[in-house]
Amino acid sequence: MKLTRRTLLWSGLAAGGGLIVFTAARMLDTGGDGDARLKFAASTPEAFPINAWVKIAPDGHVTFAVHRSEMGQGITTSLPMLLAEELDADWERVSYEFAPIDKDYFNFGVMGRGRPLGEIEGRPLAALGTAVLRRMFHARGDDLTLSSTSIIDAWDSLRPAGASARLLLVAAAARRWQVPAEELRTERGHVLHPASGRSAHYGELAADASGETVAEDPRPKDPATYSIVGTSPRRLDIPEKVRGAAQFGIDVVLPDMLHGTVVHSAVAGGRIAAFDAVDAKSVPGVEAVLALGDVAVAVLARDSWTARRAAEKLRIEAVEPDRPVDSATLHAQYLAALDDPEPAVFREDGDALKALQGAAAVTTATYQWPYLAHACMEPMNCTALYADGQLTVWAPSQALTTARQVAATTAGIDPAQVRMHRTLIGGGFGRRAEMDFVERAVAAAMQVPGRAVKISYTREEDTRHDMYRPAGVSRISAAVTSSGLIQALDYRLATQSVVASFAVRTPSPRPGDARRDNTVATGVYDLIYPIPNLRVAYVPQDNHLPVGYWRSTATSYGAFCIESFMDELAHSAGLDPVAFRLANLPPDSRHRGVLQAAAERSGWGTPLAPGRGRGIALFEKARTVIAQVAEVTADAAGGFSVDRIVCVVDPGSLVHPDTVVAMMQGGIVYGLNASLYGEITVREGRVTQGNFNDLPQLAIGELPAIEVHLLPQGGRPEGVGETAVPGVAPAVANAIFAATGVRLRQLPLGRVVAA
Repeated sequence: MKLTRRTLLWSGLAAGGGLIVFTAARMLDTGGDGDARLKFAASTPEAFPINAWVKIAPDGHVTFAVHRSEMGQGITTSLPMLLAEELDADWERVSYEFAPIDKDYFNFGVMGRGRPLGEIEGRPLAALGTAVLRRMFHARGDDLTLSSTSIIDAWDSLRPAGASARLLLVAAAARRWQVPAEELRTERGHVLHPASGRSAHYGELAADASGETVAEDPRPKDPATYSIVGTSPRRLDIPEKVRGAAQFGIDVVLPDMLHGTVVHSAVAGGRIAAFDAVDAKSVPGVEAVLALGDVAVAVLARDSWTARRAAEKLRIEAVEPDRPVDSATLHAQYLAALDDPEPAVFREDGDALKALQGAAAVTTATYQWPYLAHACMEPMNCTALYADGQLTVWAPSQALTTARQVAATTAGIDPAQVRMHRTLIGGGFGRRAEMDFVERAVAAAMQVPGRAVKISYTREEDTRHDMYRPAGVSRISAAVTSSGLIQALDYRLATQSVVASFAVRTPSPRPGDARRDNTVATGVYDLIYPIPNLRVAYVPQDNHLPVGYWRSTATSYGAFCIESFMDELAHSAGLDPVAFRLANLPPDSRHRGVLQAAAERSGWGTPLAPGRGRGIALFEKARTVIAQVAEVTADAAGGFSVDRIVCVVDPGSLVHPDTVVAMMQGGIVYGLNASLYGEITVREGRVTQGNFNDLPQLAIGELPAIEVHLLPQGGRPEGVGETAVPGVAPAVANAIFAATGVRLRQLPLGRVVAA
């Protein structure tokens, strides 16, 4: 590592906008696994690559690289916005392409949201340590679209990339006109020299700029001066989607392609002992029935319908598990586990157990939640072609570098022989961070070299062989002082570890020890309410059902438990739920403003008709603070309707406000559906649900009125992809209590109320 006086000065003295990270990372990074700039340029030979994210055609049209997967969250617009802002591009003359695979497109946001050592401005050691960690992540080169990190990672990578490209264009103009670069300015895709009146659009300068170098480190603009970021320009992905030209994974069609589907063991997460394919092979149009190890059987045919009809004729013998999961007994097993004398303790402030023993009154509640499927609208699919020693894969994946590694391992070839194509994704939610559909397609393609194979799961296979959000139970006990302050809280949890389960089947840098996985208690071990005596304990559970990342994963059940319990504590203390939360929040907390705004916007405290009630939930996800108020109407038969949800969100800063609103709306619908209907049940190790006839989905007419209010309080932009999901369940449950006096502590709420 070469340290220069200039670099050390920057590392120690620079402040604002994350400049230290940019400088230190530039010093420490060792480069990609190839020339990302030239890879990006290869798809449009007429354009000139300025860097790995920007290329410019001679007519001035700018194309930006999008190095994350688009699954409806709008990053094919918001990421180019960051580049366009710093480049001073004309938004009416820009487009995007998905970036190729290269280590330069790594995601550092997954590491402590880009600030694993805390803020770096004015903190030289934190800045240097962060730069070292960036170098390590660059060396791994993981291309991940996970955990609502795309924007926060891009804030530190794309802004300097855009600023650097602008400096190169200015340098080219200065050399051409023989004037100091300081005399030039940029505006809407042009470099201007006010003193002489000369100007040139970026296309005229692109060829020269691609060969320029600049000595200074790129200094991004002051966000206060932004004119594109913070507005809501037209989304770049909409025209192709409207025309039907957008390519999702399931849209891939290649010459002489085989269409295939797969059948797994009937046991969730199970293996195949034997299979009989005689009847399947007799279906006209079937070209092959292939064993994919002992995990699945693939049927390949000239069209997908033939493959699916033939797959129904397969007779498969499953390897039976020693202890098959059964939903009828799972809850009792987990409840018993809560009394384990040696749990993993993730947090122990003060002495919660002693404080509870000495308290005058203790409130205790037990909460339960089921397994959940992802139910992506686009079923799992992948296309692979092995020919001439080269494997080409079209994958709607949230982790493309991992997909390449898994594809190479499955094929038994070097990753350098694998070419990956990124497609649009019709619903991700963490499911497409899994690699099973990539493995199936590659394993099939390797057995029919020279023929492209597209594997598509049926809805039933997709549902019964998902990697589910884990089921679980928690028991919470707390004591409150006479003034309404929480004195002590003990949180005990029994569930499966997603991190441990994921590590068994997918390459992952995270350790696979469930007892070390404090992410199972996200939102609780990092509780937003400061409590002097707080204990968070976990008893790991393990079985043959694979569990995986699900939109907000642990926060989706953690918020239900904690925010439902906050209402119970408020009730036992005789306090209004909003007033109780305010009393337990620090005076300088961002959460206070969000909570108060939600109460005001929802009309909290104003009278409602008999049988109606309001409930509130406040939480933080991906460092975004959000409050939701639900209004429900209960009927005499024990049912209820959700009439209105008011959402106030503080994501720090806004990149594309309309997208944030859309993500809140979509997340609320997703969370509401899971809260009311979402449930995967298991009988003798087999998932009982299959298609949407037994996976109920809210109809448009059943949706409540949804109001979203943006309350950005400044700072770095934070994640919004998963943020709106967790608070829906506790807000609705709390509203039901307000309307009926009945506490619901078990998800899904719709099934419980109906009973």
